[in-house]
Amino acid sequence: MTVEYHQRQDRMEILTTRQGVVAGLLGTLALATVVMLGSSVTHQGLWMPVNAAGAFFTGADVVPGAFSGGLSVVGIAAMLILGGLLGALYATAQEPVDSPSVMIIAVYYGFFIWFIATFVVILFLNPLVQQIWRQWFIFAGHLAYGAVLGIAAVLRNPWRKPRSL
Repeated sequence: MTVEYHQRQDRMEILTTRQGVVAGLLGTLALATVVMLGSSVTHQGLWMPVNAAGAFFTGADVVPGAFSGGLSVVGIAAMLILGGLLGALYATAQEPVDSPSVMIIAVYYGFFIWFIATFVVILFLNPLVQQIWRQWFIFAGHLAYGAVLGIAAVLRNPWRKPRSL
């Protein structure tokens, strides 16, 4: 007869769910900044990506490049809500590892979100929104989102090594 001994191990969190939401909101602001600047640089209008996010939820047929009242507000709100939820998901799934790995995992998480959005979710969008969200600056924005999550995790990582003086 064998006896097994099990010891309960408490999970060490890097980010609590609440901190993940906050990091996700900050990451969304970084994503929005990158995509808006990218859209502006390509002469499509500063608000085009935000309005495209709003068009996904409102079903708008036209995606203007300028601030468009309700469409822009819905786009910002949708991006923030989704970003906060994805930040919470990241926080609940992350385990303490060395800081470089935390950053790599976080940026990969941003890439994974972009991949799923581009090759799965985009199938449900109207063709105009698909065209907008398949541009290079959307990819860059998602990497920025992941980087902000990674920075938040590195700052809170209980396994990070203290800097030596």
